[in-house]
Amino acid sequence: MSESGTANAPPLSNWGVFEPNGELGTLNYLTADVVHHASRCIRTGERFTLNLPLNVPTNPETGTPWFKPDGPRFERVTFRHAMRGKPTPGGVPIVSDDAVTFSTQGSSQWDAFIHAGIQEEGSDAVFWNGVGLDAIDATGFPHKNAIDKVAKAGIVGRGVLLDIARFVADGRPDPLPLDHIITPDQTLACIKAEDLDMLPGDIVCYRTGWTERLIEADVATQKKLCSKDNDGHFPKIPGINGEHAAIAHRQKWAAVTADNIGVDYSPLGDFSKSAHVTMQRNLGVIFGEMLIFQDLAKACAADRRWEFFFVAVPLYIPGGMGSPANAIAIR
Repeated sequence: MSESGTANAPPLSNWGVFEPNGELGTLNYLTADVVHHASRCIRTGERFTLNLPLNVPTNPETGTPWFKPDGPRFERVTFRHAMRGKPTPGGVPIVSDDAVTFSTQGSSQWDAFIHAGIQEEGSDAVFWNGVGLDAIDATGFPHKNAIDKVAKAGIVGRGVLLDIARFVADGRPDPLPLDHIITPDQTLACIKAEDLDMLPGDIVCYRTGWTERLIEADVATQKKLCSKDNDGHFPKIPGINGEHAAIAHRQKWAAVTADNIGVDYSPLGDFSKSAHVTMQRNLGVIFGEMLIFQDLAKACAADRRWEFFFVAVPLYIPGGMGSPANAIAIR
């Protein structure tokens, strides 16, 4: 069924809860009052970009994506940047122009709700809010749950940094081990250690240290971090598991971001139990992926203040499956 509703809804879901603005999912928690209250997190005016360059992660030797098109998960378009004309001395006026081609999900990015779903036996509901495959036309363009609805609203509110990497490393900034799976108990323990009072509408940001590990590595290590092994297995990447849905639902998280490839840990195994399904598809919690929190984390650790004003405006792409993150933290 293309229309949102509760028929065949998963046991723990928000399907049909947020109408008539169902295509925003839990971003509906970001009311004017919530955003206004979040602005009080700004104390010093420090600003931290949370985005990787659009051409990262890319093999610096070839300019092609590390996430090679040999499997559905890592297929990405090569980033290209072209100059369109060169300023001419004496010209009136002197102007320059350029053009870029890139995957909307090839670097720091947001998933649209139409990006990932799952079909279960006895139900034609595939994506968030019970949207079916018929929401995508014959050319592959979606007419529901696309990123343009999110772009119109923006993603603005109180961000909270859960520095799981620092928590696990007893205060050191070391990245998490690549095989680390973040459990709900560990998330709750980190919240307690950071003395955070979670509020409805929080934008929860997980620091695993993966993007830091990537950009600081040599080329051979970068390739290993982002490529399948010789047996065709996906690389090990630290992240959360799908059991976080209960916490996100209870605490009313508006969005979840992480500094790894997909918020979830990898390799996933059973996709039906992934956070992409239990949180994004079932609860309507939008995911921001491959952000970078290195500088923000240093500032938060220095004064033990883990909240900030979070602002992101996805690109307004009608029918878009995703968008560059375009995110910033203001303290």
